[in-house]
Amino acid sequence: MQIDYLWHSEFLVTIENSLWEKVRVLSDSWLSDYAFWDFMERNPMIKINYNNFPKIDAIFLSHSHCDHIDPYSLVEIYKNIIPRPLLLIPETIEYLVPLFKKFLPKQQIKILKNKEIFELNWINIQGIIFENNYITNEDDVMTLAISNEKELVFTDVDTVPPETLEATDLLYNIFTKKNYETALYISTRNELEGNFKIIESKNVEDRKEIAKNYIERRKEEVAYNYERFDYEYLAESSDIQELPNFMKAFVWQWIVYPTKVNSDFLKLRILTLEEEEKMEKEIAKEFNFKYPIKSFVAWKSYKVENRKFVEIWDIIFLKEIKYSNPETNLETPVFLPEIFWPLNDVKRNPKAQESIILDLLNNRFLPYWLANSENNFKNAILNSPSHKYVIKIIYGTKEDNFPKNYFYDFSSFKFMEERWKHWHHNEDYWANDLEDFFNWRQELYSNFLHNLNPKKTYRLWTCLWANFLNSDLVYKKFDFHFKRASIWKNVNSYVLIKWWKSVIENC
Repeated sequence: MQIDYLWHSEFLVTIENSLWEKVRVLSDSWLSDYAFWDFMERNPMIKINYNNFPKIDAIFLSHSHCDHIDPYSLVEIYKNIIPRPLLLIPETIEYLVPLFKKFLPKQQIKILKNKEIFELNWINIQGIIFENNYITNEDDVMTLAISNEKELVFTDVDTVPPETLEATDLLYNIFTKKNYETALYISTRNELEGNFKIIESKNVEDRKEIAKNYIERRKEEVAYNYERFDYEYLAESSDIQELPNFMKAFVWQWIVYPTKVNSDFLKLRILTLEEEEKMEKEIAKEFNFKYPIKSFVAWKSYKVENRKFVEIWDIIFLKEIKYSNPETNLETPVFLPEIFWPLNDVKRNPKAQESIILDLLNNRFLPYWLANSENNFKNAILNSPSHKYVIKIIYGTKEDNFPKNYFYDFSSFKFMEERWKHWHHNEDYWANDLEDFFNWRQELYSNFLHNLNPKKTYRLWTCLWANFLNSDLVYKKFDFHFKRASIWKNVNSYVLIKWWKSVIENC
């Protein structure tokens, strides 16, 4: 088995079938310089030499986040690769199929049903959607298993299998379905939460404290992964890490603030992938686990066989690599500005905005939270002053604005405007931001640029960023960018670098 690692969650798996033919599957498709909706940068940036690009049999699209499905990359791939690879689509994003058919015409598409095994050129492909008892922004993620008679590779893509008996047994059954000589688990490491916390910190002392606490928590989480089978609720389950053929590799999701704005932000990170590997190896050794562990390096090809990782060469179909990897320095004197105005600070029509916002509150937000036991909405109402849940919306611009409060109580069964002054609100937003989100001009991670109060629970924003529940918004977003890609626009012309710079300079 060979893995060509293209960075982030994107890699190419080459595996042989029973006829010794090579079958290649590309996992995810974000190869552009920027995540088209987050304004965030890919590091490293790469360019493909399609003259050296091997024949690909399939492209698997795990879920609808823009750092996994990239219309610009897909249009370019399907323009340059003949014969066209099969598109493997999870059933959770089947609603996007009309767009793929429209903008990738004559393209063969296979819908992967949950847990169903699909045979591709005598290679088994299985997509698995793990069940959670809570709602996240990754509910549409499908994990992937690829196998022949002797080899298995499983990738969790952008999620963590839940710590339940059902999930543990399912994963163990996947890894023991056949007598594999090699069973590789590709685990995605994602420290964006910690990195953004230190970037958003107010001073160097806070930054160091945040990093210290975060690393301690990560060590505890890694250790728990090894000891959790000692707990009663998993005591009867089997651990895939104890299998004699088990191997683990790490890939890294490192999205960065645009370096053209300020490259010093690259120095503000908590863990590197190499440090992740070292931490994992040390903790595994403490618990007497001795299986091979490796962090993959971008633009490298690896042979995985006989319980060994062998780096064989630089990826031959990459013609250009741009990589910035400075030393971590938490004392770097750069801080993210606090933005107390809408990201798109232009005058709008408040009446039209209010119609959109009331529709969001009553027809999207309420059904979501009344049915969601997590962060219980009823308790939030009971614990609020006057037993009301109040969302404050600020209409207008930085220089000319006015607020409106919308409240929900048990008797009204809907949000309505509060006509009298009220000192308390549970959440607060700019109307422009909510309108832009509704009209596909903001992404769920745009809130990295918002000044959201960490002491508040932003239930409306959490509801809106649940892609699985907001498929209409996701569809509009992808439609817009597929249209741009189809006329040979690239993502770089859409990223608002000048806007970023003006924000940084004016704060």
